[in-house]
Formats: sequence, C-alpha cells, structure tokens
Amino acid sequence: MFAYLKTEHIRTIKFVNYFCLLLIFLGAAACSQKTDKTRKEALLKTFTYKITGQTAAAEGSPVTLIDPENKIQQFTKTSVKNGQFVLEGELAMTGFYAIQINGGDPYTLFLEGDSDYDLKESQGLCTLTTTSDNARDFIQFTERYHKREQAEKLKEEKRKGRIGTLNGQLPDMAARNDGSYEQAVDEIQRLSAIKPYNLRELYADFILDSIHRSSLVLPYFFKYVSVDQDNFKKFDSALEQFDVTLQKHPYYKFAREKVDRVKDFYENMPVFPAITPMNIQRDSLALTEFSKAKMLIVAFWKASSSYSLSDVSLLHKKEPQLKTMGVRVIYFSLDSDQDKWIKASNSLALGPHNYYLNTNDRTTMENDFGIDRSPSYLWVDPQTFKILSLTGEDPTLPRFISKVKEFLDKN
Repeated sequence: MFAYLKTEHIRTIKFVNYFCLLLIFLGAAACSQKTDKTRKEALLKTFTYKITGQTAAAEGSPVTLIDPENKIQQFTKTSVKNGQFVLEGELAMTGFYAIQINGGDPYTLFLEGDSDYDLKESQGLCTLTTTSDNARDFIQFTERYHKREQAEKLKEEKRKGRIGTLNGQLPDMAARNDGSYEQAVDEIQRLSAIKPYNLRELYADFILDSIHRSSLVLPYFFKYVSVDQDNFKKFDSALEQFDVTLQKHPYYKFAREKVDRVKDFYENMPVFPAITPMNIQRDSLALTEFSKAKMLIVAFWKASSSYSLSDVSLLHKKEPQLKTMGVRVIYFSLDSDQDKWIKASNSLALGPHNYYLNTNDRTTMENDFGIDRSPSYLWVDPQTFKILSLTGEDPTLPRFISKVKEFLDKN
C-alpha cells in the first residue's frame, strides 16, 4: 500500500512538472509571437536610427544620409572626425536610404529602428555590419548579384572571343573545302544568337523565393522587374503569401498596384472586337472566315514606317509555313492617310487580308489593347477571339517559326 502511494506521489510530481513545462513553453511561444508581431508593426512607424562609421576620407569631409532615388534630398548631415562619423535622427518610413561620403558614390542600405549599423569605408568600398534582417537580406543579394555579373561578363567575353577567332579562320577554312567552313558559320550564327543573361532575373528569383515572405526587400524589388502575361500570376501569388502585417508598408502597396494593373488587364481584357474594315478590293473583314484556324496573328503596320514595311514583308513571306501550322495572318493599317496605305499595299502585295482601320477602329485598338505604334502584333484565338498574347513574337527573328510552334504546343 505504501509502495502504491509512493508511486502515485511520483506520478503526480511528474505530471505537475510536465504541466509547468508546458505552460512555460506556451508562454514563451506566445511571447515570441507577440514580440515578432510587435517588431513587424514597428516597421510601419516612424523610427529613430544611429549609424556609426569609419572612413579614409579627409578630416571634416561631409557625410550625408540621402534618398537613393533623389540624391538632392538630404535627411541628415555630419562630418568626419578622426576618421569616424555618426549619423543619427528620425525617419518617417523604414526602407532604403543611402550614405554619401565626401560626394562619392552613395552606399545604399535598408534602415529600420532598434538595429545596429556600423559602416567601414576605404577607397570607395563599403562594408556594413548590422543586426537588421532586412539590411542583411539586401547585402547578401547584392553580393550574389555582383558575383553573377562578373561570371556573365566572363562568359560574354569568351563568346565574343570565340566568334572573333572563327571569323579570322573562315578564309583558310573556305580554301580547304572540307566542310569546316560551314561548321564554323553555323557555330558563329549559334553564338551570335545567344542573348546575354538578364541580371534583372535575379530580382524575380528573390521575389519568388518563399524564404523572403517577411522581408521588405521583396516588395521593394518589384521596381526592377517587368510584370507581364507570363509571370503576373507567380508574382501575384508571392504577394498574397507576403506577411500580413507588413502588407501595410508602402513598398507592398506599390508592388500590389503594379501587379494588379497587369492582372486586371489580362483577367478582364476585352475580346478582339467584331470590326469590319475593308481591304483594297472593298471587301469587309469577316473574322468567322478564320474559325477553323488554330491562331490568328494580327499585324499592325504603317506605310510611313520603314520598320513596318520590312517587318510585314518578311511576315508575309513566312505565311505559307504558318498556314501549315494552322496559323493565319491579318494585316491592319494604322495609317491616317488612306492613299499612302493603298500605294504601300500594292507595293507589298500582302493579299486580300490586308485592311484599313478607320479612326474609330484605331482608337479601339489603342484603348483596349495598347496598340499605339507599329509594327505591333496580337495573337488571337479565332474561336473565342480571346487575346492569347499582347506582344506576339517579332517575325524578323530567326526562331520566329519555332517560337510560334512552341506557343501552340504550350497553349
């Protein structure tokens, strides 16, 4: 009996200990959540900051905190004393600012309250030590950016060097008549068609990486990306998953508006209108004539534009290939002078599907689809008249036919 009571006593003690530990854990978790929420809410308010620094600049040199987008706007100014400086004050919004030492290149950094900032400058190169997560995110990104920039520069130099070497060898290869000349020409064409890597893709990669959902660097980077038909859904998803508290920050509001403009355009875009312009033979357009096609390429051109004339001429030559793929082409003139259109049309011989748009039709194209210049291309679904692409591929590019085929396979 005494053994039983002793066992129960031990069990009771263990339960009490476990219960206390559970309360401590839950209390710590609640405090942590509260602290995290409080910290994020602080990012939305006016804050004080202090930046200490060391520099090789001369005694008395000015050190200024400025707006990186408008270098004329100064927030705080101090001067170098014994190789050191201190910038401190109050700012209305957490975000990106820049430090300029003695009129040199500004150093951009993210500033927020309750964080330490220590800057070391030597010969124009700056190193920042900080406790700010946002600032560290930006520092790490900048390091990756410069590393990739150097790598791409080396690749570009190597590519151009190879092209130059092959061009220099072409005369000798032609004389040998062993097939090496044709191989070299093919390689030159392949290398010449390679486009340099667009470093702005790194900004998009940062935005789409889920580990940055609480970093204010993410919405800020939207100023460097292009939002279009192909990517607006991914960017929209990234913003929807962004920290709810931080969605009140002006950076987020800017990013949200930028994506929403494109999203609204594509999700609520009007279908291609049932217009009935006439061709040179005075026959009216009947879009139902193309109902069995897989896709329509609507090409907008002007007789007064040399680019238009060369582009639509080349597109017309590629029509037989496009037709075998189920793609039909319609030409619309944006000319205000009908006589010039008739003259150019007779010269180009674009065929019966070449139409003159009146003022009302031109206005519709500009207002609904942004067609305000030539040449421009819309890709249209001939069954539903839905716009498949607002920026159809350039027909002058070598891979135009391949691009059209890839688009048809994808859609």
